[in-house]
Amino acid sequence: MFNFDKEVEPILTVLYTKLIEQSQMEVLEEEELRVIRQQQRHFENLKAKADEETRELERAEQERQEKIVNYMLIVGIKENSTKGS
Repeated sequence: MFNFDKEVEPILTVLYTKLIEQSQMEVLEEEELRVIRQQQRHFENLKAKADEETRELERAEQERQEKIVNYMLIVGIKENSTKGS
């Protein structure tokens, strides 16, 4: 004779075990994705800071080049004015 409770119990145990395993995997994946997103934000912030530092260095170099050109123009004008006197 077929005893439903006795016959179904191993099947339910397997299903329950698989369900718990799958749930645990999903929780671990969600945690891993959270950590990856957090690291991505961190690296994006580092990149933004590095980009800003690069822009500041480029601005400073441009200013330095402009000062050199202006100095050379001023010196050139003074030399030309002393030669003409």
